[in-house]
Amino acid sequence: MDKPHGFSVLAALSWKTSRGLRFIGILALVMIFCGAGTEKAPASSLLYKSYVIRYDRGWDILCEPYEVQPNDWVLKIFRQKGEISTRDFREFLGIFKRLNPHIKNVDRIRPGQVIDIPLKKLDPDTLPGQSSGIVTIPFVTLSKSSELIQKHSSKYRVRKGDTVSRLIARRFGKFGSRGYKEGIKLFKAVNPGIKNLNLIYAGQKIYMPDPAIRQQSWYASLYDKKGNLKSKLDTQALASSAAAAMVKPERPETKTDDNLEPLVRAAKIVGGKLYSRGTYYFPQEGKPDFELDLTRYPVLDLENGKKILFTHQERIMDVEAALLETYWQNVKIIRLEDNEGTAGIVGRIFNSLEENGNEPAELYYTDQGAQINVKAKWIKTETDGRHLCITPIEDERQKTPENIKRYLEKLGIVLKEIIERQEAPGQADSALSAKQTHRVKPVLALAPNGRKDLVSQVVKIFGYNFSSNIEISFPYAGIQVKALSNLVTNGDGHQWLVDFGNLYGDAVSAIEKSGLPVIQVKTDSDDFQALIHVLSGLGYRVEKNPTYLAAKRPAQYNTIITVKGILVHDSQQVFFLTNEPLNPVVQDLITSQGIKLILWS
Repeated sequence: MDKPHGFSVLAALSWKTSRGLRFIGILALVMIFCGAGTEKAPASSLLYKSYVIRYDRGWDILCEPYEVQPNDWVLKIFRQKGEISTRDFREFLGIFKRLNPHIKNVDRIRPGQVIDIPLKKLDPDTLPGQSSGIVTIPFVTLSKSSELIQKHSSKYRVRKGDTVSRLIARRFGKFGSRGYKEGIKLFKAVNPGIKNLNLIYAGQKIYMPDPAIRQQSWYASLYDKKGNLKSKLDTQALASSAAAAMVKPERPETKTDDNLEPLVRAAKIVGGKLYSRGTYYFPQEGKPDFELDLTRYPVLDLENGKKILFTHQERIMDVEAALLETYWQNVKIIRLEDNEGTAGIVGRIFNSLEENGNEPAELYYTDQGAQINVKAKWIKTETDGRHLCITPIEDERQKTPENIKRYLEKLGIVLKEIIERQEAPGQADSALSAKQTHRVKPVLALAPNGRKDLVSQVVKIFGYNFSSNIEISFPYAGIQVKALSNLVTNGDGHQWLVDFGNLYGDAVSAIEKSGLPVIQVKTDSDDFQALIHVLSGLGYRVEKNPTYLAAKRPAQYNTIITVKGILVHDSQQVFFLTNEPLNPVVQDLITSQGIKLILWS
């Protein structure tokens, strides 16, 4: 791993991107000028630096691995380290502690220790290769394409009988082929002094481009749309293509003993550390420490200091289990049944700690026009105030989509779902929807000038014409009366009047007797009520504040999201209308069900 040389990652990460410029490009370009923690490079080179992606509370965290050096101290290392530290040092410190649990005291670090320094919060797929856990950033330290081509060329002394066309054809393909034509262009770029390709002589020193250059991920970036070599490098495209090619394969998970697997999974779910190898020493007053064989009796160490000892027998190391439990105040002993599954073990852990009885059966949050109701079989409040919600589910198809889980984790809710049954053949494809995050689909955004304009724009979306301030005439008390109102018509010739408080008394009844239906919007109505009155009057089925299930499973143990707005059922399409600034994940949940979203401000 490259050592830092005074480069401030803050300089690269805190810049705000200008329009049309991707983060990856800015990061690469800033690193060019700042050195970016690499050894000083020669004038013409393409270098790479690897960063680690760690997960913390709903976010991917871009981290810089760093080995502590002599005379290092925490504040010295942290100084000007990334966007998080600049915005909120307390949050930065909390993330650092969670990502580096081996650092027990941040005020005491030793040379040789390797730490991950959190730099920036990332949404999924922000950088190429992010899902693999490694992001490799290219550094472009040159500006001319000829310089980069020369780095992939070698010196050659012309021999008797050599011609440029023969030399190029031998390396890049037969005369007239695409490879040959590109080879000629590369040759010209690295031999600018040769003005006439037909005039070379024996003994002359020239540069011959390496055909392997065409295999480089950035090779296509050297050419413009017409196929001509660019004189100047497009460093952003060059860096992006090089970074995309550096995606690392995901590391395989470490396999665990099958008999221990349910216990390992249960420990991970409840947030504890399982000891299943070696000897655990329990202190005894006035006696030698009690030595516990962890391979036979695993111990779960919880973050609140409590410990759980697991056994399949009534006696532990020839001592009654019930007696042992009285020795230590913070130790609980759980006797497991043979072949007990993960969900059963988790349930026994909660029952033994007697915590679930004091926890809420469900949680309620309000966020940007949405009410979040999380129901789980077990809910545990962590020491940091976050809520751990655990629920057994039948199979992959019932999993909560990953984007919703991340969204909830940002609200302080951690969802853990237990699948006992192995995935049956043919279920993998149907389960993909739960594993993948939906992309937020385009929504229709309106900017109405008042309530009448809002109604006008909405009914036009539904295929109606809206005419404002139309003069109408109707008989009333034996005379013909004129008034101004708003006329809505459809393609079949049907007409409705929409009144915003201009018609009074028996005028409405008189107009309707003439055969023209009137939809009245009360003056004290809000935007939602106005739309409900109008759309219902036009014959649509309207549902206020609809509810959505986050996962494809019963509502008993599910996340229920109620969104402020109105759902309108057309014969061919369902629309959701709201003026709330919904979180993109909530928008995604709605649009992923085939519902068209209409937002107005």
